[in-house]
Amino acid sequence: MKFLRYFYTILILLNFFLLITGCTENEATSTEEYLKIEGYILEVEEGRILVAKEITSEKYEEIKDKTIGEIQELDNERISLIFLSYKDTSSLKIGHKVDVWDDGGINESYPSQAGAKKIEIKN
Repeated sequence: MKFLRYFYTILILLNFFLLITGCTENEATSTEEYLKIEGYILEVEEGRILVAKEITSEKYEEIKDKTIGEIQELDNERISLIFLSYKDTSSLKIGHKVDVWDDGGINESYPSQAGAKKIEIKN
């Protein structure tokens, strides 16, 4: 009888362990996949850019002439904006489609703010 009790206890603990490890995130997944932002540059300043995230080229054409003062309108249109600080903005131009990898952590203001560790201009 003692044997069955120990057996069931071990079985329950083993199932609990499998349940806990099955619910954790897989660390082997590339972290770059989660930190990548794609969008169009709306504004370039010394040391930072404003990017409209995940919009089509047609949507970019609609909003490209809006000013920063009209940001509230962009929020109403469900367009996510993010200011990204970056050390060298000299090669970046308004209208470039870019992939951006942030350096971890995004401030949840509107527009959001983050640092960029890598910016790649797409064709």
